[in-house]
Amino acid sequence: MIAQALPNIGDVVCRYKAKAPPAVNYYTCTELAMRYANTVENFFTLNPSVKRDCSNITPNAEYCVKGCTKHASSHQGPSILTTACPDVQYPVSTDGFCGPKHGNESCSGTDFQCCNSETWSCGDKEEDCAPGTCWEGACTGFPSEYSMDGKCGPAADGLLCGGKWGDCCNSQGMCGAGDDFCSFERCYSGNCTIPPPRNTKLPWQTGTTPDGTCGGANGYTCDVVFGNCCSKNGTCGALVEHCGSGW
Repeated sequence: MIAQALPNIGDVVCRYKAKAPPAVNYYTCTELAMRYANTVENFFTLNPSVKRDCSNITPNAEYCVKGCTKHASSHQGPSILTTACPDVQYPVSTDGFCGPKHGNESCSGTDFQCCNSETWSCGDKEEDCAPGTCWEGACTGFPSEYSMDGKCGPAADGLLCGGKWGDCCNSQGMCGAGDDFCSFERCYSGNCTIPPPRNTKLPWQTGTTPDGTCGGANGYTCDVVFGNCCSKNGTCGALVEHCGSGW
């Protein structure tokens, strides 16, 4: 792989392109953005030639749907773009390999912008850029925030879980998926299971009657819609004949 020149400030570094459909309209830009979990604002940032009203979108043409924009270094002030590329701090890879085993060479600025920590090679597939696998480059999320070894939580400097490690950090500081990691009782952070709220309503507020009848063979109960008392005639209501003696 031949390394490309480093992007200048403001240059778009595209990681993935997608084709517009054969029939396009004003909503096509929004559809392309949503299909690839992007925002419309980012879509226009990644495709500066496209008009904001999407009027010049071209059928079957390729557009950038995943990528970032090179911004000024952090000491020059924060970037105003949510798609800002991370600052390149390492020499750019010239042979497709990257990371600590290869002189900390970077994939940023090449055709394959994610450094895979399992193979220490540059790639542009979803697994290369996934949290917990992507060491540097156009990673999903910030690499420094995610665990690379399955350890997480307070004992691991607050690292999060993602990608191949699962998206839940349990109370023992290990990443994983399923009840042992994501249940409300065991989950420390991530995609924790939240128990449903307890039903605090009284029985007469949550009756089962669909039509105002009650008791009898169906055993329907009354609610505030039809009246919360069941008469001896099997009808719900709130009058004396309903609430006086029951059924």
